[in-house]
Amino acid sequence: MISKPRLFQRANFARLTFIVLFIFTSMYAGAWGKTGHRAIAEIAYQHLEKSTKKNIEKLLGDSYLPLYATYADDIRSDRENPYRNLPHYVNMDFDENYEAASKNENGDLVTVFNEMISKLKDTESTKEDKAIALKLIIHLVADAHQPMHVGLAEDLGGNKVEVTWFGEKTNLHYLWDEDMIDYSRLSYTELARFAGEPSAKELKMLYNSSVVNWIDETRQYTKLIYDNLGDKDYGYEYYNKFSPIFYEQIQKAGFRLGQLLNELMK
Repeated sequence: MISKPRLFQRANFARLTFIVLFIFTSMYAGAWGKTGHRAIAEIAYQHLEKSTKKNIEKLLGDSYLPLYATYADDIRSDRENPYRNLPHYVNMDFDENYEAASKNENGDLVTVFNEMISKLKDTESTKEDKAIALKLIIHLVADAHQPMHVGLAEDLGGNKVEVTWFGEKTNLHYLWDEDMIDYSRLSYTELARFAGEPSAKELKMLYNSSVVNWIDETRQYTKLIYDNLGDKDYGYEYYNKFSPIFYEQIQKAGFRLGQLLNELMK
């Protein structure tokens, strides 16, 4: 008579443990939310060459990039997917750049990104492997431009920094993932349009860079955000001050993704 309750308790504990771990992983996984990721993919799509679109379509079945923009987050719930727990972030101190920072032995956004580039270029890779690599690349370029994904390990990229947003409890990571973008009330196509076009000079600077440059550049905004935590009770003033940053980062990510794909998918 005792064994059944104990088995029931163990089963419930295992189930609870899985739920907690899933929530914990999901909290640290996302970046920009679905709207932000799709807006970046929309910008990139608008700047793809015809040959690039054709080759993407051969690999994925469709060249419309927003269809695949959230793939890397969507697979988090698939316990059988070997790519579900790949890191989408880089952790380093504010006074470090990527090259000088201590590296995570389990990898980070940069190492995963480079691995996917290699897999996509490898003539020995299967079509399925290349398709997965491409979808992950689309996602990771966006993540590299989200300030909370170039954050601190001790607070899980802002997930443990509690703040309020128009009186509602949230955290710094989610604020930058979704809350501010949701407040704009823009669809992903509208957000892509609102992000604007860089000047010719800005475009040249955007293109002459690497993933490591993106990380170091984004890191400066991460530091700015932490330097301005204030009372952590945010609303109109915070949005007006920091929304130009998420527009800028979405723009940069979109144009860089477009250029990258034009180079990779010739």
